[in-house]
Amino acid sequence: MVGRRSAKDTAKLIEEVARGDRLLEDIKDPQLRETVRLALRLHKDPFSGPDARTRSRIRSRVLFGLHPRNASLIDRLAVAFELLGRPTPYAMRALAIGLVVVAIGASTAVVSAGTVADDALYSVKITSEQMRLALATSPEDRAVVELSIAEHRLAEATALATLGDEDNAIVATSEYGEHMANAAAELAQVEMLQPETATLVVQLQQRIDDHRATAVAVLARLAEDPTRATASSALAVIASRGSPAADLSPAAAIAQDAADTADEAATVAERKATAPREAGAAEASGASDRAPTSVSRETTTTGDSARTETTAQNERVSKKERAAGAARKAADEAKAAAKKAKEGSRRTPPPTNRNSNNRDESNNRDD
Repeated sequence: MVGRRSAKDTAKLIEEVARGDRLLEDIKDPQLRETVRLALRLHKDPFSGPDARTRSRIRSRVLFGLHPRNASLIDRLAVAFELLGRPTPYAMRALAIGLVVVAIGASTAVVSAGTVADDALYSVKITSEQMRLALATSPEDRAVVELSIAEHRLAEATALATLGDEDNAIVATSEYGEHMANAAAELAQVEMLQPETATLVVQLQQRIDDHRATAVAVLARLAEDPTRATASSALAVIASRGSPAADLSPAAAIAQDAADTADEAATVAERKATAPREAGAAEASGASDRAPTSVSRETTTTGDSARTETTAQNERVSKKERAAGAARKAADEAKAAAKKAKEGSRRTPPPTNRNSNNRDESNNRDD
């Protein structure tokens, strides 16, 4: 054998010897001859597998060692995606995917219902509220949705005040007044045209009374904790009840009262934003009047701590200014809703009684 044989040549040589076309002794290369001999021996005496009894014993031992468990969420998702990947009609796939998306969106909306400002899912909550308003068609439906949103803001204000987040609690209070004014303004548009709307107005006033009672109870609880007493100013404007205007319809009076609540909350926020700014300006001017006489390590350290404190104070002022701006925006929207309620109540005069008109005309004819 001259040259180096490949695996293909070796296999061909084994086949020739196995068929009897060539004798094993004719192979001159001893290493190749030994390889062919081993291959032929393995071919004549193949490896025998286990018998049926042995296989049954092995299967029983393996199955006995398994510990079944309940399907996890990942397992269910894998099965769902496997079913979606099968060759089903496209309409069924689209329906299944749509149901999954709706389920995820609904669960997210439910989870976000209890969130407050600065939470990760708070924007989802605001978006779902706007979608509900967009789907409401009649003034009564919009009033119900606005009332629901207002109660969400009241719950947020209560939770934030309990946590000591005074700025966001005031913003939530102002937005509460905004949505309450919107609810009353929607009812004021049809208050005189539809008699059943008067019942909704009465129910709306009862809910407002319940809201005030809730605010009073929370104020009493916060007054016992000195660290939460400053945050109670956000709920104080809800607890106080203004005197209703005599020249307004019931719905318009509710809208005006809600607008006053939002305006008081915005005023409180603006006052709290102005006080630290003026204090910081006075402190800065006093520090500039005091000229340093010497520079030392202690002075440098003091200056660094002063700059750090000034930065933190500026951040607090900035947060209070943002809160004041958001509260004032909500108050302006509430005032616009109160104005809309007044105009709506004027445009819808009470319907005249047709029977009384007929009686008057008959009396005139008799005269």
